[in-house]
Amino acid sequence: MLTRLLRVAALPIIFILLVFNLRRILLTLAIFFVPRRAVQNETRELPTVLILVPCRDEEKVLRGLGRALAQLVYPREKMQVVFVDDGSHDRTRDILQELAREHQNMCCLAMRESVGKARALNAALAQFPFGEIIYIFDADHRPQPDAVRVAVRYFSNSSIAGVSGRTIPSNALASPSAYYTTVESFVNQMLTMRAKDRLDLAPAMLGSNCAYRRSALEQCGAFPDGAFLEDSELTLRLCRAGYRLRFAEDSVAYQQVPQTAGGYVRQHARWGRGFNDIARNHAVALTREKNMNPFLRAELLLFALGYLDRLALLGAGLFSVLSVLFPRVVKFPRAVLYLALLTPFAQILALFAEQRVSSAMWLRFPFIPLFFALDIFSALRAAFDSVLNRARVWKTTERVRDET
Repeated sequence: MLTRLLRVAALPIIFILLVFNLRRILLTLAIFFVPRRAVQNETRELPTVLILVPCRDEEKVLRGLGRALAQLVYPREKMQVVFVDDGSHDRTRDILQELAREHQNMCCLAMRESVGKARALNAALAQFPFGEIIYIFDADHRPQPDAVRVAVRYFSNSSIAGVSGRTIPSNALASPSAYYTTVESFVNQMLTMRAKDRLDLAPAMLGSNCAYRRSALEQCGAFPDGAFLEDSELTLRLCRAGYRLRFAEDSVAYQQVPQTAGGYVRQHARWGRGFNDIARNHAVALTREKNMNPFLRAELLLFALGYLDRLALLGAGLFSVLSVLFPRVVKFPRAVLYLALLTPFAQILALFAEQRVSSAMWLRFPFIPLFFALDIFSALRAAFDSVLNRARVWKTTERVRDET
């Protein structure tokens, strides 16, 4: 009886791992064999753009962002920048006011107290009606001069509601944690999102260096208040409303990533909890979407399930150990575990080779298995936080001062 119960318990783990890793294989093949979709060289008339920058206790990095935004190649009469101070306790507000005085098309909206990123952005949307396109940058981002102009080209098709540009870590080699986060970001954007864009499978909206069509954003309820992952929540809302999304790999901004293991765990546990919320909000509803392309629906469902494959991998590891210790009681196909472990590393190797990354990236490859365990721990912590309904505490992402 116990053997049968354990076999039944193992079935969902096996199914989850097989599905997620088949998806990884198909997306990897897509970047090699599916051509890039064409983008119109230039829209007939550039749209007006409202750039929103949510800030809280970001004095370390704001001046660098101000310089980068001032260098954007976009008609000044068609672009407005609004910095939203979400109740900062450091010199953030003073710096924002200085930037507003120095640049005619920049201004500061100060919240009396911290209300969270989504509510702060919604306050700016309500107060500033300017802008057909709403563009978001985090305080640590450094967009290239043509980033905005390149991204808005993707909106030439009226069905496109959101566009995410590419973000490249500026401190990739600063520490093992920063390196692993860089590899994660690299795979997510230049493999997963690039492949989904080529297959028209709704590449996810990112939290920064991303743009929304204002009309579609407002139709879908604007930025979801209280969400840990407002960008991923909007990915599902926009797609379920019938809109399409694009990944603009040629719209580039640089950003900082956490340089300590603690910073990595806090960030990824927050993301994991955000995905748990998204799964609760959308997973069941997606199975009932009858008018959606079935391939898109399947992809969005896997996206909504977030880090579930990490938890399944942990379960597979436990079953594999038990099958060695108690072979007469526990039966588990360890080939499934090997597949789940090897497929992500094969993805990384394929992408490193295709993108011809530097020797410094190759030499640090042994860090990846070590931090993969930290990745799984972060997913487990997020699951416990969700089950126990622990208090939602907003914390500033780990930053390093990048200017004097």
